[in-house]
Amino acid sequence: MMKNVLIMMICMGSIWVSSCGNNSSNDRIAMTMEDRINEKGPVMGLGEPVTSNFTGEAWLKMLSSQSEYDCNIYNVTFAPGTRNNWHSHAVGQILLCTEGVGYYQEKGKPAQRLTAGDVVNIPANTVHWHGAAPDSRFTHIGITPKVSENSAEWAEIVTDQEYAEAVQ
Repeated sequence: MMKNVLIMMICMGSIWVSSCGNNSSNDRIAMTMEDRINEKGPVMGLGEPVTSNFTGEAWLKMLSSQSEYDCNIYNVTFAPGTRNNWHSHAVGQILLCTEGVGYYQEKGKPAQRLTAGDVVNIPANTVHWHGAAPDSRFTHIGITPKVSENSAEWAEIVTDQEYAEAVQ
C-alpha cells in the first residue's frame, strides 16, 4: 500500500514539475489528442499518394482485398482542405472515421461534420464527396462491399466555393 502511495506521489510531482517553467500549465495541456495522432501518423499507416479524383494531398493504404470476400477495405488520409471529387458507388460504401475532422456531403444536402468514431453508410448510387476540414487532417477506413458489382462513378471536382459553403 505504502509503495503505491509513493509511486502516485512521484507521478503527481512529475506532472506538477512538467507544468512549471516558461509555459503555463494550460499550454502544456494544450497538446491535444489530434496533436499526438499527427505526430505518430494514422493508426493504419499513411499508404501511397493518390493522384486522381482528389483536390489536395491524399494517401491510400489497402487493408484487405480478399477476392473470396468480394469486399475492399482501405485507409484514406486527407491533408487539411483535401477532398475527393463528387462520385457514387453502384452498391454503396461505408466510412469508419478514425482521426481528425472531416466532412461528408450528398449532392443537394448540407454537409455533415465527421470526427473519430463516426460511421457513414452511403446508399447505392448516391452522389457525394468526403474530405478533411480546412484545418485538420482526416482519416477514414472505407469499406466497399460487393466489389464485383460496385463500380465507382467519378464526376466533377468539388469546387472551392462548394467546399467553403459546406464547411462553414
